[in-house]
Amino acid sequence: FDNESSLFNFVVRDGNGVKGIVDSGISKIPPIDLSKLDGPDHDEVVNQIVRAAETLGFFQVVNHGVPVQLLDSLKQTAHNFFSLPAERKAVYRKEVSPSPLVKYGTSFVPEKERALEWKDYISMAYTNDDEALQQWPGCCSSIFEDIT
Repeated sequence: FDNESSLFNFVVRDGNGVKGIVDSGISKIPPIDLSKLDGPDHDEVVNQIVRAAETLGFFQVVNHGVPVQLLDSLKQTAHNFFSLPAERKAVYRKEVSPSPLVKYGTSFVPEKERALEWKDYISMAYTNDDEALQQWPGCCSSIFEDIT
């Protein structure tokens, strides 16, 4: 895809959807080496991010310095939350959440979105361990074992 409009046309206007991108034979996504951000190649890395975001809409970052164990733990924590029954997740909906640190919602808002993103999300702000442990969903507290 050469630009944002060709991707939009393929996915939305032509009706191929995200599945169409996969079916088109895409076998890899652009990897961007973040270790080069602090060196003389800074501007090139920034341009790679912009190009990938504008044309394909996603990319992989490598050499970011985040330990794999922490990433795996974050993934499991998210899985734990999204596997909860709907009524347990709904407590944290952004409109009614009892915690200013936790917001659960969806990006599926057809009347507001130019491109539908079909995703649910949880945002958990961190201030300190004690406050997060008190206000984050219980199923998410195991992440502290890997952070500390």
